[in-house]
Amino acid sequence: MTTTLREFSRNLARHRRAAASGREVLVQDARGQTYVFKRVDAPVRTMADVIGHLAGSVQTGKRVKSLAGYGRR
Repeated sequence: MTTTLREFSRNLARHRRAAASGREVLVQDARGQTYVFKRVDAPVRTMADVIGHLAGSVQTGKRVKSLAGYGRR
């Protein structure tokens, strides 16, 4: 779908629905430059990403920080 910049701004909701359905909207400005408006899907998180995020939130009972070096043990 190709449109002008003026019509794109006037009918943004319609063009947003078109992009959400998977179509690309080509927007052409007064200088003749063309811009692409399309939906970008969120990146798929892998199991390693999820586990890595959860690993820091698990309480193991072991102290992570120590006061060694500050005159205390």
